[in-house]
Amino acid sequence: MITFAEQIKRQFLELLERDIEFRYAVAGYLGLSEILKRLEEHDKKFEEILKEIRALRENQNKLWENQNRLWEEVKGLREEQSKIWNSTNKLWENTNKLWEEVKALRENQNKIWEEIRSINIRLGRVERTLGKITLDIEEEAE
Repeated sequence: MITFAEQIKRQFLELLERDIEFRYAVAGYLGLSEILKRLEEHDKKFEEILKEIRALRENQNKLWENQNRLWEEVKGLREEQSKIWNSTNKLWENTNKLWEEVKALRENQNKIWEEIRSINIRLGRVERTLGKITLDIEEEAE
């Protein structure tokens, strides 16, 4: 035999199955409407979070684009730096050639000074000889 509690339980479950209004009323009584409200609030917050994530992605994409531009600029700067290094190397080569020329000029200048000293020595001898000849001529003239 079925007890009164079991009969009520069966009728209650049948009503829940068949009657949607009754089902919602029971759900409201059990606090399901509060749960649904909270779920709606969570949905709204979730949508806000998704919007934030989308905004962050957009910003991240902009950052990637800017970073790519910077890498292109760095590449250009490296190319320019390479050209500058090549020019600098040529300048050093030319500078070394100039120093070799200066060294050769100094050597030639030193040779010229040696020649001038030699000429001065000879000229001094010529002057002494002329002086002696002049004295001899003057002595003979007297």
